Amino acid sequence: MIKAIFFDSGNVLVKEGFATGIAAYEKKHKIIKGQLYTACHDHDYWKEFTLGNISEKRYFQNVADNFAQPLNIKEVKKLMYQYFIPNHALLKFTQTLKKHYILGIISNNPKEVFDYFWKHYGWNKIFKVKSLSSELHIRKPDVRIFIDALSKAKAKGEEALYIDDRPERGLSAQELGINVMIYKNLTQLKKDIKKYL
Repeated sequence: MIKAIFFDSGNVLVKEGFATGIAAYEKKHKIIKGQLYTACHDHDYWKEFTLGNISEKRYFQNVADNFAQPLNIKEVKKLMYQYFIPNHALLKFTQTLKKHYILGIISNNPKEVFDYFWKHYGWNKIFKVKSLSSELHIRKPDVRIFIDALSKAKAKGEEALYIDDRPERGLSAQELGINVMIYKNLTQLKKDIKKYL
C-alpha cells in the first residue's frame, strides 16, 4: 500500500525556466545561442549552487566572471524566474492526493530557487516532506536523498511512489524498492497512478 508520494520539481511541478530565460537574454542581447547557457550551466559552480555550497549571489558573480562580455546579472535572474511557470493543473490534482497520502518533493534545486517556489506557488500548503540537494548537499540520483525522503515520511521503499520526468533520476530510488513513475503530462499521470493507489 502506498503511503507517500514524492515529486520531482523541474518540468513536473514547475516548467523549467532556467534555459528558457537564458535563451531570452541571449536573443535580446544578440549573444550567440548557447554561449551564456554554457557559462551558467557547464561549470562546477552550477553544481556547487545546487548543492547549497555557494549562494545565489556568488553563483551569478561566477557566471559574470566567466562570461566574455559584460553581463546584467539582475536581468538574467529576472528572466529566469519569469520563465518558471507552475504546473497549476498538477498542483490542483495534488490537493486531492494530500487527503490520503504524505506528499513530498525530492529536488536538485538551489536553495533560493526552491524557496521562491515554496513561498510563491503554495507548495508549503501541499507538501509535508522536502528533500533538497541544497539542504542535504547531495544530488539525485544519489540514493541518500531518497533515503532522507523516506525517513521524513516514515515510509518504507515499497510504500512510496516517486514521480520524475527523467528516468535516470529514479534508478537509485528503485534500489530502495520505491515505485517510480515517469511524468509526461497530467492525463497520463492520472491514468498510470491508478496502478499504485
